Amino acid sequence: MKVFAHRGFSSRYPENTMLSFIKAYEAGCDGIELDIHLSKDGEVMVMHDESLKRTTGRDGLLLGYSRSELEKIDASGDKKDLGFNPIPSLEEYLEWVKDKDIITNIEIKTIPYYYDGIEEKADRLISRFGLEDKILYSSFNPFSIEIMKGCSRGRCGFLHYQIPIVHAPILLRKCGYDAFHPSLELVDENLSRECRESGIDLNVWTVNRKEDVLRMEEWGASAVITDCPDVAIRALRGTTS
Repeated sequence: MKVFAHRGFSSRYPENTMLSFIKAYEAGCDGIELDIHLSKDGEVMVMHDESLKRTTGRDGLLLGYSRSELEKIDASGDKKDLGFNPIPSLEEYLEWVKDKDIITNIEIKTIPYYYDGIEEKADRLISRFGLEDKILYSSFNPFSIEIMKGCSRGRCGFLHYQIPIVHAPILLRKCGYDAFHPSLELVDENLSRECRESGIDLNVWTVNRKEDVLRMEEWGASAVITDCPDVAIRALRGTTS
């Protein structure tokens, strides 16, 4: 079972920053999950929220700022003791990750705001760096994934939470998805079995406790997406260090 670092090593380092990604890689993760939006000037930027307030303290939405402005804003949130950590562009991240043996799960944030052309722009960047085979796209917006399936060689997953979908793996297989990304509370052994039988990867979020990691492994999940990659890696390796 793979370990994906949710917004990087976000339990210890500022989420969705290069520091968080670097530390996740150094911890030995199999993958990094990150979120993308478009800036005012149409650049693909890495951040979770539409609003800047929670992680930067700034007013306004990310889409109200240009890339150059965003790259000068500290996104350290409540971890300001770790220094200045600007909002990265997807281009900056890809330049760093291009030679590393790691999967990148890109969540396309197009709910509630839709950014026209974000799917194609992200895919062009991925192609420029030759990373098509190391990318997994996901979104809560199935229309964004439909666009991505039409323009990209990357694998695609459906994000879901709150309401269970009975026989979801069968539906996803029919719709041409590669993976299902449900929240932890929606996962049981039967769902995991159905995913395996349907040829759909089951990547579960957000799995932060050792006992949940081990349960997902026992049930045969493909990956856990976690804020605490150190906890997950130790659990799977059976070590306490």
